[in-house]
Amino acid sequence: MIRITENKNFSLKLLKQKSYIQFWDFKNVSDFHKTIGNKETPLLRLPGLAERLGIGDLLLKDESHRFGLNAFKALGASYAMHRQLKKNPQIKTFCTATDGNHGRAVAWMAKRLGKEALIYMPNGTVPARVRAIENEGADVLLIDQGYDVAVKMASSRVDDGNKISDTWSLIQDTAWNGYEEVPLDIMKGYWTQAHEITKQIEREKIDVLLLQSGVGSWAASIVIYILKQWKNPPFFVGVEPYSANCLFESIKSGHLVSIENDAITSMAGLNCGSVSTLAWNILKNSLIGSISIADKLSEEAMKTLAFPLPGDPTIISGESGASGLGALIGLCKTNKFRSFKEKISLNKSSKVLVINTEGDTDPSNYKRVMANNRLNNW
Repeated sequence: MIRITENKNFSLKLLKQKSYIQFWDFKNVSDFHKTIGNKETPLLRLPGLAERLGIGDLLLKDESHRFGLNAFKALGASYAMHRQLKKNPQIKTFCTATDGNHGRAVAWMAKRLGKEALIYMPNGTVPARVRAIENEGADVLLIDQGYDVAVKMASSRVDDGNKISDTWSLIQDTAWNGYEEVPLDIMKGYWTQAHEITKQIEREKIDVLLLQSGVGSWAASIVIYILKQWKNPPFFVGVEPYSANCLFESIKSGHLVSIENDAITSMAGLNCGSVSTLAWNILKNSLIGSISIADKLSEEAMKTLAFPLPGDPTIISGESGASGLGALIGLCKTNKFRSFKEKISLNKSSKVLVINTEGDTDPSNYKRVMANNRLNNW
């Protein structure tokens, strides 16, 4: 249920030397989020699960509380939309493609701003995620193709709209050649989360940080903040589903690889076929390795959080949100990959951080998973 590829190009020293890293500025991001009512989300300890996994300490940042939206995505979308309006106050419509959480964040912020939102969503999107976006006042267009096609359609719609009047703005969290400004601002918006974690851990040293990856923007943002702000950065490990492991295959090959198949994963927020070019420039040297997991491991993590061991808090986590913990459970349970565990010093003294990026954004699937609340024997 778990696959691992080690990164031949891992070099934090090389990444820190790159010129574009030097000019990233951390000022004003968290201050902006305070103006729209941001409240710090909790950092929780799970001592019972840490003992069960055979590690020293397990910390979990719970983003299911962010802005009442059940996910962290509004941090990035809100900041990017704020920046776009500063450049062009005439914007009337924000547009994006999404598997769910990012689109809801764009719709939520557009409503706050008194603007319109048009959201493209790929085939297979669960009705609850569509309704959540429509409830924010946005128009949703469901297409009969995948996420990457939805991105292209959203981009084309904005281009067509701006041929008539410059009142459209694409708020996409993946970058490609010629489209990097907005994705970069979205990545900067996520720094508020990393800033909170930094304050919450105080002087504790994190040894391993598992970062789930769709297009990679969020993971790359967290990496950059930590490399610039922490004296002793942890080992960064990427996490993806089997069927949408474009980062895994890119790390394995040493260059960008896109994934195209008909397989479906319940980890909808990670169901992306291509890595953002901006994110790749960071992740290709910062990840010590990448893990892809079966949906069953994510579901096992969801149940582990919902039915915790004595002394651990109860946490509601969705399929994508639990994937980092799912990868950790799979890594600790297996007798394989001993050399990789040694490389990242995953042992009884390790302090590991995972981030629950979403709550039960697909309530029907969450109920299905919880209905079978038996956990695998460890």
